[in-house]
Amino acid sequence: MRSNLLGSAADFRRNGRPSRRPVDAHLAQLFLRDLRASAPPQLPIFRSRLQGELLARLLLGPEREHTMLDLAVMLRSDLGSVVGEVERLARAGLLTLRRTAAGRLAARDTASPLHEPLARLVMLTFGPAAVAAEEFGALPGVRQVHLFGAWAERYEGTPGDPPGDVELLVIGTVAPEEAFDAAQETAARLGLPVHPVVRSQAELDADADPFLREIRTGPLVAVLPG
Repeated sequence: MRSNLLGSAADFRRNGRPSRRPVDAHLAQLFLRDLRASAPPQLPIFRSRLQGELLARLLLGPEREHTMLDLAVMLRSDLGSVVGEVERLARAGLLTLRRTAAGRLAARDTASPLHEPLARLVMLTFGPAAVAAEEFGALPGVRQVHLFGAWAERYEGTPGDPPGDVELLVIGTVAPEEAFDAAQETAARLGLPVHPVVRSQAELDADADPFLREIRTGPLVAVLPG
């Protein structure tokens, strides 16, 4: 199967057009897309956006193990690209791989001296703030988005276990279904539940909402500043 994939990719390069076999052409395009993937704009030291999102999935949030197939589904990528990235990161001592009857399981390597600094770097570039900015920033009625709660504390440098969910304060004119959809998409990308609290600008300015007051007594990290 591997030789078929590489052969199809070579044919694709040589001929400059897809193979007549639809499946082989699709595989070849996936293979070439991974080879040509540019560094992500967030932090070009990562070799691809896939690598950054893979590290975010494995290094952020509660510690857990994932199969290669689960990671491919969650990251919306092809299995071969995910396996290659995981193996590369495991060889670098950043991830662990454990063989089971269900296949190999990937997890963070907390014993690595690089784990903590890399996890913070990934948090700042591919973490909840970056993902929420992309998803909620696409909503036309959103004026501000802030992280609050435990993730806001981590962004401000307060030590502690990786939080298990993401809390967002969304300011603007946003329909409940729009906020729900953006939260679901953010959660799918992060692998963490996302709970948006939506308030209007008038409610924020009035400062009469007890829950808003409680939120504002703790740290707030601007995801989309007003």
